[in-house]
Amino acid sequence: MMRHHGQVSQPTIDSADRATANDVRRGRERIDPDRLQAAFEIVAQQVSSGLVPSGVLAVADADGMIRIDAFSGTDKAKPDSIYLLASITKPIVATAVLQLVERGRLLLSTSVQHHIPEFAPAAHVPHTPGADAITARHLLVHTSGLVDLDGELLERERPDRRRLLEIACTFPLRFAPGTQYQYNSLSFVILGELIRRLDGRDYPDYLAAELFAPLGMSSMGFSAADRRRAVRSTFPGFPRPFQSIAAAYFDSMQAPGGGLWGSAADIIAFGRTMLRGGELDGRRILGPPFVELMTSEQTDGVFEAGTPPRAPHYGLGWGLPTRAGTMPGSLRTFGHGGATGTRLWVDPDAGLVIVYLTNSWTVGEGPSLAAITAVYGALDR
Repeated sequence: MMRHHGQVSQPTIDSADRATANDVRRGRERIDPDRLQAAFEIVAQQVSSGLVPSGVLAVADADGMIRIDAFSGTDKAKPDSIYLLASITKPIVATAVLQLVERGRLLLSTSVQHHIPEFAPAAHVPHTPGADAITARHLLVHTSGLVDLDGELLERERPDRRRLLEIACTFPLRFAPGTQYQYNSLSFVILGELIRRLDGRDYPDYLAAELFAPLGMSSMGFSAADRRRAVRSTFPGFPRPFQSIAAAYFDSMQAPGGGLWGSAADIIAFGRTMLRGGELDGRRILGPPFVELMTSEQTDGVFEAGTPPRAPHYGLGWGLPTRAGTMPGSLRTFGHGGATGTRLWVDPDAGLVIVYLTNSWTVGEGPSLAAITAVYGALDR
């Protein structure tokens, strides 16, 4: 296993930025990078044992990067390697949607049909609320009732972006809007279309101009910006000769619910922006009230089907991972994981942003959460 260290330079910040940073960190001194050694050793062990094919762990605060290391196994990784982020894409797209809300172009309570007239999935049961009741809020919090992406359909039909939009607009609902929580990636296809209809730019162009460029997220996109730095994703269920075909098809979908690629530094920049109330290095992408709205509980009283039913704890495009009481961190913590084993974690009370990147569709959330737990173990020692 090879390990690559990232050199971190301390940014210069003006008095206003420093006041914001100090407020976020609640007076906490910056963590000595050496105190994080145990967390980075956990990632090193995960890679050396073969649990994950590579790993990048990055820890930052409001002022900047504290430490970033990369560990190579069967995948070669460096601190600036570009990974398929999977569902970390969701809060990024959700931020773009909230920009439209902030600018008065969209109300979260307005029917999606008002902006996309052809959005007309049939009601789950006749004479119950259907498509006309679905709002952008329902789409962001996974309570719309829309059908989700079907792996068998993707393999059999290979729908393009236009067909995915058609599926989202026409397939019958699975439940009445607002009555259940069911995690859904296809709902973000509708959110991407909302961005296009309301702004005039296609959502990849909008994200590039309104989020990635202002925040210096130079590696972000719906394909790897620099293939020399890319850790190519290995898609499950496809023999090795067909992996390149699967990868090209996935990129072509430009999936707004899970298709972005980026580096740890890119995601740290986004996380720090949210930590600082929507601003980074003097560039504001979203006002503090809208960051607060996004990261507040939106699923009170709604449950995910199961035995017993599960409380989902979700905001507008953000998960609220400490509300279930199984992870350390403040109740204000928000974040999101991805199916490739990735995770972004933001804790305003601790003043921390943590990013974990790997490339494994089968590993689940365990490795990333183990590393994050170890970061908390380093606090206040």
